[in-house]
Amino acid sequence: MSAGWTEERVTRLKDLWGTGMTAAQIAEQLGNVTRNAVIGKANRLGLSKPGRPRVAKAAKPAAPRPRFTRPAPKPEPEDVVPQAPAEAPPPPGALPQHRRCQFPVGHPGESDFHFCDHETLSGKPYCDYHCSIAYRHRTVAA
Repeated sequence: MSAGWTEERVTRLKDLWGTGMTAAQIAEQLGNVTRNAVIGKANRLGLSKPGRPRVAKAAKPAAPRPRFTRPAPKPEPEDVVPQAPAEAPPPPGALPQHRRCQFPVGHPGESDFHFCDHETLSGKPYCDYHCSIAYRHRTVAA
C-alpha cells in the first residue's frame, strides 16, 4: 500500500503534521499510504504531536534483572495448623507402595533420609499432614 517516502512526500507530511490534522486525514491527503505508516514516519522523523513539544528521554541504564527467589511461605491461619501424624507408620509391606506417603523426610544422601510411609489420601501421593504442607490452599476473596 506504500508508494515509498520520497523527499516530496516527507516534506508534505511535515507540512500537514503541523496543521493539527489527524494521521488518518494526512494519509488520505498523501494518498496510497496508511494511517499507521504516517504515524511511524512521523515518529522516525521526530515530529511531535501538535501542541506537544517533543521531549527526548534520557537513556536509563538497564537495571539488572533480579534473580528468582522463592517468597517466604505465608503463615497458616492459627485455627488450621497442620499436625504431624501421631501414630507410627505401618510396617513395611503392610500397605501397597501406591498407598504409602512419598513425602521425603531428611536430606537425600544422609543416613536418616526416608519417606513418610503413612497412608496416603485418596488420589494424592502424600498423607493428610504432608498434603497440608505440599499443596496451596485456595482462599476465598472477601
